[in-house]
Amino acid sequence: MGISKTLEKICTSMGNNNKPTYVVMAIATVKGICRPMFTMMDKKENPETKKYTAIREGLTEIIAIPVYWACGEVAGKLSHLFAKPENFMDKKLYASFKAGKLTPEVVKAYENAKVLAENNLPKMNKNLMFMGVCGAALFVIPALCSVAIKPLMNKIQGNKAQKNKVTEIKPQASPQFFGYNSQIRNNDAFRNVRSVYRGSDSGMRVGGL
Repeated sequence: MGISKTLEKICTSMGNNNKPTYVVMAIATVKGICRPMFTMMDKKENPETKKYTAIREGLTEIIAIPVYWACGEVAGKLSHLFAKPENFMDKKLYASFKAGKLTPEVVKAYENAKVLAENNLPKMNKNLMFMGVCGAALFVIPALCSVAIKPLMNKIQGNKAQKNKVTEIKPQASPQFFGYNSQIRNNDAFRNVRSVYRGSDSGMRVGGL
């Protein structure tokens, strides 16, 4: 019975003091750990594709966790703007209160409105936090991910490609010989040398006198 009572108190305390931001941040943390693991465990997928997808999923949740917290906290702070006595009492009575006409009716209405504002403040705080988290999931996080993830992934892939880059050896141009170079072959000096060489062929025949 002691253990069950302790667990009951812990669960009750967590339920009473829980915030929507904490729930969503916990879910994002689990997704940031488990989704990349499950992606890498897929044996049918290409290894490079698995690595790219796992890194992208991890980066998405890393960006999402602080954004959830920031948007939820900022939205929750707005609850003080709405949890005011003037929002829980008749406008005419509140105008009389502001004008200083503190009749018993006006004072009673203001006191009741003040109590209602204080009682509804925690509810309004959590509701606005939830709205802030939803706004983050729908607008803020996709916008940040589209701006931040693509450059990061390009940088990671660029560094990897640079490490695996193999230096290409360009083939050297083959030398041009006199016999195949039209410009040299048409040169006057080359024609003179060729004519002398041809004229000397007659004295080198086998059996010639």
